[in-house]
Amino acid sequence: MSVKHGSSKAGELFMCKMLLLMLIFSLFVNVQAEDIHTLISEGRLKEAMDSLSRLTTAQKRDGDVLFFQSLVERKALQSAQLMQAALRTSVSARYQEELYFRLAGYYLVSGDFSSLSAIVNDYRTRWGEEGRYFREFLRFSVVIDQANKDYDAALRQVDRYLTKWSQPEATQMGVMDKARILLEHNKKVGAVNLLQNLSRERQGPGIPQALYLLTLDAIEKRRTDDAVFYYNILREAYPAAVGLDALIEKIGGIESNNYRSGKAEQLTGTFYSVKVGVFSNRENARQMAENFKKYNKKIDIETKTISGNKYQVVYIGKFDNYEEANQFKLQLEATHAEVFQVVAR
Repeated sequence: MSVKHGSSKAGELFMCKMLLLMLIFSLFVNVQAEDIHTLISEGRLKEAMDSLSRLTTAQKRDGDVLFFQSLVERKALQSAQLMQAALRTSVSARYQEELYFRLAGYYLVSGDFSSLSAIVNDYRTRWGEEGRYFREFLRFSVVIDQANKDYDAALRQVDRYLTKWSQPEATQMGVMDKARILLEHNKKVGAVNLLQNLSRERQGPGIPQALYLLTLDAIEKRRTDDAVFYYNILREAYPAAVGLDALIEKIGGIESNNYRSGKAEQLTGTFYSVKVGVFSNRENARQMAENFKKYNKKIDIETKTISGNKYQVVYIGKFDNYEEANQFKLQLEATHAEVFQVVAR
């Protein structure tokens, strides 16, 4: 009996030590996981990836770690697969909402509206209006309705969104959603009014999007002057905006068509110039003019007031006919890799 009793005590002591070690290990993993997420949040991706590489194989199967790996993965598909794997395991409550939000964003960009609808419904069921990303998921719902061509439902959700959130940035996003739906629903007058009002705001994430859609709308209507005007404002204020090159190609297409149809000759004016820029800041206009002095052509900077805002328009050259001006424009575009416009003055 005494031997068995001693063995039992030793076994209990061993189990206590093992439990203590497991607890310490668990705490270490949690602290390390939080540290990795902090590194990612701060943009210190190299350090985060180094920390992830040092984890054991068993640790790398942890839901939190799979999620962190998805955040540093450069390829969208692999990142989404890691997030999906993380969902199938155990992810800490503090990371679950962020995982849902990022995975929903992937489904949106990839056009997988079936998966987007499923994850949106799941999120709203689990967290409802108390969710940290409820506002963003309401906008996802708007996109789903739009994709299903249920425009009335989409507009109702947008109006609900605009009623619920009045902060400038949130309002701009709601207005963009509404304008986008109206454009697709063939209610372009209302959409353009919303976009023009938004483009006049002083700052905010909706402004470049509004300018982009206004440029596309002008291109569709074959209004070259309006298209180049909005494009130039977008290029000046947001030179890193996505889609600038695509707009150049589209504008170039309508300009060549206008040239063939003789539309330019129908404009009233005594001579032609090449419009090379539209600026809200006069100093930027002057710098642009300096860049074009090497061509030894007449350069003018004119102030124009459009929709209550003043812009500086830079013109170069004074040609008697459209053909000469267009040849010079093509020369400038080849040299500067930008789109310009011939205008009658």
